[in-house]
Parts: sequence; C-alpha cells; structure tokens
Amino acid sequence: MNGDAVFWGSMATVAIAVVIVVFLAFKVNKLIKSDAEKHNN
Repeated sequence: MNGDAVFWGSMATVAIAVVIVVFLAFKVNKLIKSDAEKHNN
C-alpha cells in the first residue's frame, strides 16, 4: 500500500512536470513566432 502511494505520487509529479514543460515550450514558441513576425515587418 505504501509503495503504491509513493509510486502514484511520483507519477503525478512527473505528469505535472511534463504538462508544465509542454505549456512553457508552447508559450515560448508562440513568443518567438510573434517576435519573428515583428522583425519581418
């Protein structure tokens, strides 16, 4: 039982970390694209 709690806790931590990384990558990508468009104009 205790091992399961630790396992699910670490899985949740990894899942949250992945979501945050994907979210940040998406925001940075959007910023870079809008910045590149400004420079092209």
